[in-house]
Amino acid sequence: MRRARIYETLLLLLFIFLLNGKSTAQTISPVFFGQNAWMPDTIGDAAACSNPPCVLYGKLHKQWTNIKNSNTAIVRFGGIATDKNRPTNFQYIKMIDSIRAKGMEPVLQVPFHLNQYTAQQAAAIVQYVNITKGKKIKYWIIGNEPDLGYSYTTAAQIAAYFKPFASAMKAVDPTILTIGPECAWYNTGIINGLTTPNGPDDITGTDANGRYYCDIISFHAYAFNGTQTRAQVLTKLTSTGSLQDNLIALNARIANCNAVHGRSGTSALRTAITEANVNYQNSATDNLNGTGANSFIGGQFVAEMLAIGMKNNVNFINVWSVIEGNTNALNIGYIDAPTGNKKPLYYHFKMLAENFKGNFLNGITNQPNVKAFGSDDGVNINVMVMNQELATDHNFTIRLNSAAVTGTNALKINVNAALAIEYNDAITNQTTILLTFNKQGVLTKKCIYSLANHALNNLPPSCESVTGALPISLLNFDATPVDKAVQLKWLTASETENDFFTVQKSKSGTDFEDVAIVNGAGTSHEYHSYATSDESPFEGTSYYRLKQTDFEGGYSYSEMRTVTFNQKNNMLLVYPNPSDGTLIHVQIKNSDENSEVTIKLYDGLGKEIEKNSRKISDEGTYEVELTPASTLPKGVYVILVSVNNMVYKSKLVVK
Repeated sequence: MRRARIYETLLLLLFIFLLNGKSTAQTISPVFFGQNAWMPDTIGDAAACSNPPCVLYGKLHKQWTNIKNSNTAIVRFGGIATDKNRPTNFQYIKMIDSIRAKGMEPVLQVPFHLNQYTAQQAAAIVQYVNITKGKKIKYWIIGNEPDLGYSYTTAAQIAAYFKPFASAMKAVDPTILTIGPECAWYNTGIINGLTTPNGPDDITGTDANGRYYCDIISFHAYAFNGTQTRAQVLTKLTSTGSLQDNLIALNARIANCNAVHGRSGTSALRTAITEANVNYQNSATDNLNGTGANSFIGGQFVAEMLAIGMKNNVNFINVWSVIEGNTNALNIGYIDAPTGNKKPLYYHFKMLAENFKGNFLNGITNQPNVKAFGSDDGVNINVMVMNQELATDHNFTIRLNSAAVTGTNALKINVNAALAIEYNDAITNQTTILLTFNKQGVLTKKCIYSLANHALNNLPPSCESVTGALPISLLNFDATPVDKAVQLKWLTASETENDFFTVQKSKSGTDFEDVAIVNGAGTSHEYHSYATSDESPFEGTSYYRLKQTDFEGGYSYSEMRTVTFNQKNNMLLVYPNPSDGTLIHVQIKNSDENSEVTIKLYDGLGKEIEKNSRKISDEGTYEVELTPASTLPKGVYVILVSVNNMVYKSKLVVK
């Protein structure tokens, strides 16, 4: 019997290892994205500053709207201050009400601080908050950083207070979930002892009343102390013995605890990182170009940290923290303490928290300083791409499955959403892009956030809705032409051929990289996608499939797919599109006489690079040639035309 149990445990450990080692989809917890409510005005150490009472610029009450707008789901009220100085009942309730008023869930910490507080006092807090006041707080933390604040070095020291605290608290309210040990780092000397099933210091089993001592194993994750180099920031999280390895090891231990103690379903043991940031203090000179919490790469680092947490099934990660610091070194919140500006850390957190739901999708890139990962919520597929290069821009191709990426772009990315779809774009250095695709692989939204054009100008990411794009996956054909010229046509659901959009290929072979789609106006588009023009017969939501015919009479069909297009735009036509970047014709139709027309050209980062304003001399069609000062580089541009208090937009592709 004992041998069988050991064998089952080994199999379970092997499964967990394989689960974390491959790009397997993991469900993202609905409370995954967390923050820390550090330094409310009424909390602070008067002895630590020259003008008591010191509140270290917390002013948390001014930030609740910003916290909500960052899509924070769960807020921890804890840390060293609330461990040393027990909050009053009023402070607990005020914090709970402030968090829930913005639709977020609180996590409360009860103090221990070296036996300064007792299990009975912890139980009294639960009694007051959950029973007397009926707040029904689900998540409760016991103590804070025992290996730092208490100088504890063994699992036995922590189990000695954690077990009686948990039992007393659950005797008051058996529905709560208790969290610990809250180590200041992934401290194996402590965590391993606490997660050894039936060991002398095991906190994952039950007490005499059959209630589990601990429901969530937690630790804190600060990668650096402020002296880190850029090279270290780039590689730290996935290097040997760092966060990714730690979570894989912890998941294996937890799986073993669950198996031995029969914990499953809602009773299964889970993990949380209740404090996390790039460092616990900045360098004295840290700024947007630095490597700490004030920097652009610091925001990208925390985004990568969150991705690793999602990949490894962490229940929630609470970034430390909202706002704090009376020096630059201590200014590690995601909102800048002196100015109130939102840092790159804030915007990276917000982009992920706003969009990443459902299942996490692991990403793989062929460039070490470019990170990519995604999510699939059943409606949208979101992909974040982070270029951490100081000076190198990349043309890239994303493939939404695990097959080899085609084409010649230097940067190749796989995010496995089980779609044989590829998307081409470009990303500049020190830039993060968020791409949203629908379930058919059609790009519907794109957000760009860069150091040069956004962070340095204190601007949020530039986001643009994209409609009318229809990807063509040649892999969907039943037959692939070999040494034959072919023609591709879109068919409606009634099998009516449409001559506006065809692809012709005259050279031999199966390489379709050079194929273009040509519409009735003679406008060419890359075969991967095209946008509708005013000549397009596609409008609204329809069903189409692609018919592939070789010029010897053979043909095959792609699968039927749903396509949603914008209504026709009868005002604006931009041609040639794609352009060679030297001359662009912008045609305005049906304009009134004496109308003022302004045409602006923007690059992919939202920077205005060309402007033309003039009056239309007569009613009818107005056409202007845009001749940029220098040839535009390859990429996707946006043209905005303002006329008669209306604004019309068109994309321009420069090849």
